[in-house]
Amino acid sequence: MKKHFFLIIAFAAVMLSACKKSDDLDKPLVGLGGDTWTKTALDNWLFATFTQPYNLEVKYRFDGSELDPTKTLVPPDSAKVRPLMETVNSAWIQPYIMEKNADFIKMYSPKQYMLVGSVEYNTGGTVKLGEAEGGYKVTLYNVNNFNKTSRANVQQVLKTIHHEFAHILHQTVIYPKDFPLLTGGGYTADWNNQPLADAYAMGFISQYSRAAPEEDFAEMVSMMLTLGRGGYETIMKQTGVNTTILRKKESIVVGYFKQTWGIDFAGLQTKVQKDFNSYSNPPVFSHIGFGKAFTSIVINPALVGGQSDNFNNAWATSKDALLKVDATAQFTLESINVVFNSTTTMQLKVNYRSAAGPGAGVLSTGTFTYSVVANTAAETYTFALTGGDANANTIAASVKPLTDFFSGAQKTKYFYGPDAKVEFGGFEKAGDATSFTFGTLNL
Repeated sequence: MKKHFFLIIAFAAVMLSACKKSDDLDKPLVGLGGDTWTKTALDNWLFATFTQPYNLEVKYRFDGSELDPTKTLVPPDSAKVRPLMETVNSAWIQPYIMEKNADFIKMYSPKQYMLVGSVEYNTGGTVKLGEAEGGYKVTLYNVNNFNKTSRANVQQVLKTIHHEFAHILHQTVIYPKDFPLLTGGGYTADWNNQPLADAYAMGFISQYSRAAPEEDFAEMVSMMLTLGRGGYETIMKQTGVNTTILRKKESIVVGYFKQTWGIDFAGLQTKVQKDFNSYSNPPVFSHIGFGKAFTSIVINPALVGGQSDNFNNAWATSKDALLKVDATAQFTLESINVVFNSTTTMQLKVNYRSAAGPGAGVLSTGTFTYSVVANTAAETYTFALTGGDANANTIAASVKPLTDFFSGAQKTKYFYGPDAKVEFGGFEKAGDATSFTFGTLNL
């Protein structure tokens, strides 16, 4: 026994000696506080853009201690981090600041953004794109697939960002209690196996909305913001959509933001879309036209300024000519409506009063009819004047500059007011960016 005892002591002494020579036992383990990094230009930009102004840490270096150890995840590609976070800043933080203020973001934004390169796979075949933890931390997955040139990809990322922030807001102040009652029987843990058509028919904006009331609320907020009015109204035009329920949910969301946070949701929506459209081709062509979200545009330069010089000149010349139709008649040009009344025709309705002076006299309309040729590839409509009604014939010579303006190939475009609170729609002559007009979009 003694021999074995001494052998054990000797072996331990050798091992201790080896440790003293090669290992620092006081050194912290990597990932548990002992890792050090040299700051890069990316780190400095993240600090200056997020941490310094909003006390929001952006963590992109992989840290397994903060992620689910049972999942297979990969680190984010550092080359994807700045483009992604530029979008987070411009399409989430800045719209809220412009609509509210910077203090709102400082107070209610998460304190940490954790970035993960891959998605997290759930049981049942779904994937996790993001999650908010108690209003403190947001984890954003799938960073390595971010592509700022792909509208669909960016929209998915923005939807995740706005969805998770909506959770933070309603976890701070709960949404109205009547919201979940609108579709109380439609929530199910098996949402991913239910058709989207069923969700629409029941009054849900997406399949995931059916997961739980809080997910329903966050989906309404994120879908309305990232689809924009045009995309949202396109859904509402689809057959089988329960617009009655969705309009009620929409109203609750808008009222919640206004009454709880003092935020004009329409203004917030427009600001998100304006930024989104600045680096991603907006789907305006698919939103304006017969059977689409918006079938008419009301144009009145007196109410909506910023028109092109070419259009203003056509308007002013036509307005002056209408005042001199003949010795006894003085017509005052008031507004025009562009109406897509079929797949092949457009009506230009010229609204005028039978007396000089704003608001004076009886309001009349001259309706000019144009043939329409849609070019989906070029995203243009080509209009050709084919005739008009009796009123149109009476004023045709006077308003020829206006009717000529709409002839030819036109690109549909979105336009924004100076404060970016309203999104307008209109036309720009194909090949001539200096000739455009826009007005109020109507369903």
